[in-house]
Amino acid sequence: MRIRYDPEVDAMYVYIQGAPGEKVNHTQELEDGFAVDFRADGSVFGIEILDASQRLGFPRGCPEVSLEQAAFTAAPAR
Repeated sequence: MRIRYDPEVDAMYVYIQGAPGEKVNHTQELEDGFAVDFRADGSVFGIEILDASQRLGFPRGCPEVSLEQAAFTAAPAR
């Protein structure tokens, strides 16, 4: 997984199974400013979030962020 935030356009892209430069088969807009890109086999390529700072609650214009190969673990059971 790779996550990129571009402060100039306030957009975030989360690459789920895709990588920059790869071709997307089709895009489905879920709501204004939120879209999911799919590969030809139907798997999720990535997720685009426009107006990311407002939607995700962080200050607009924070430095460009790029996370690559982030490992996530399950939260402990309560």
